[in-house]
Amino acid sequence: MGPGPSLLLAVVAAAATVCMAGAFTVAAGGHGTGAPALGEAGTQLGAYGRALVLLFAILIGLAVALVIAATFSSSLRRRAGALALLKANGVPTPMLLGAVVAQALTIGLLGGALGLLAGLGASRLPSAEIPSVLTVPWDSDEALLPLELAIGSTLLATLVGALPAALHAAGLPAGPAPSPLPAASRQADLPRVGGIGGIALLAIGAVGTGVAWRMDTLPHRVGILGLAAGALLVGLLVGLPTVLQPLVALLGLPARLGSSGRLALRHLAADPHGAAAIAVAPMLTAMAACAGATQAVSLRTALAHGAAEGLSPEPVTAQLEALPTLMAGASALSGLCAAAALAAGTRARTGEGALMQALGQSRGQRAGQLLCEFALATAAGIVLGAAVGLLLAGATEDVLTGLGGGAPAIPGRQLALLLVLGCGVGILSAAVIAVIPTGRRAGASAPGATPEPSW
Repeated sequence: MGPGPSLLLAVVAAAATVCMAGAFTVAAGGHGTGAPALGEAGTQLGAYGRALVLLFAILIGLAVALVIAATFSSSLRRRAGALALLKANGVPTPMLLGAVVAQALTIGLLGGALGLLAGLGASRLPSAEIPSVLTVPWDSDEALLPLELAIGSTLLATLVGALPAALHAAGLPAGPAPSPLPAASRQADLPRVGGIGGIALLAIGAVGTGVAWRMDTLPHRVGILGLAAGALLVGLLVGLPTVLQPLVALLGLPARLGSSGRLALRHLAADPHGAAAIAVAPMLTAMAACAGATQAVSLRTALAHGAAEGLSPEPVTAQLEALPTLMAGASALSGLCAAAALAAGTRARTGEGALMQALGQSRGQRAGQLLCEFALATAAGIVLGAAVGLLLAGATEDVLTGLGGGAPAIPGRQLALLLVLGCGVGILSAAVIAVIPTGRRAGASAPGATPEPSW
């Protein structure tokens, strides 16, 4: 992998480190301080508040692992012939595996170092939006622990994301470059198998969520809702390439009016895994933001009732005040992850770009096609994630109503601001990726080069 993609992944890892450090700090700051003054119901609400904060940390790590997996897989697939030639010349398989893991560790360490510097700098900036729990002195052991956990989580996400690509590179046969036909047929089979399993899990999760939502007398209601939410999340991740196809086709109806839009729709239909790689981070963020923001409103209402009864909800209030900041960071990070996935897919299509340029497609049209692909995949992911997030928010809201929560309310203005922030960061990053690198690669490639297979 070249220095440009590695630096982009390091920036993504640094942003993830800062977001996870904030989440861990808020969760640790509200744990065990003043909780007895809230009573049993307040303790449950405090646990839900910490769960909302930690949910963003988990989803951030998952998004980073997925985008690193997509980038490493794209890079190693383009170099499958070189790797097979190295193995044929006697390079041992553990050395190839160690090289990929070492590069992933380097990216993770660089991202962690950049995140450490950014976290130390941000902690010294006065802000009225950050609660006092975040302004602890950074030279104490308790304050450094969340940042250390964030750096370790970033390294773990980087290694987990790079491990599938490393194992694939280690399993390549020695000799000439493998034929793309088996890979193409395997790629055609994977969406079918994954789509069936993903749709089945989505159906199970939706039914379980509906049962937990409507049956008030159901025993172990919270546990059933948690299992249903897990089934929904796993079903989305497994069946995302298949689920996205009809949604992209529906959202792309206006794009058929232009040539760039038609080319973008054809490519997204032919490469569902590439569309899923772009859409997965916005989907996870939209799902967490819709569910988390709605639950935060309910928890604030419940805490306001508790304060009127003489309770002391300051620790949980501090967590809820920090949640919008964490959601904003997660939204910006999802835009960076989607742009990084677009960059990984674009690097695997240099031959296609050279061929289209030889057929008369200008650089501006090529950039417009890539931006249209990015916009359609991202919009489909946001719509899908928001639908699942609102479903989970409604079901969880009904469960929380029995535990002392407030009436359901959707903060539309806050969600709109998060949408604008995430889309703005993503579109700006995608525009830079689509315009500058595409033109250089297209100009450097031979006009008659054979297009590489789309992964």
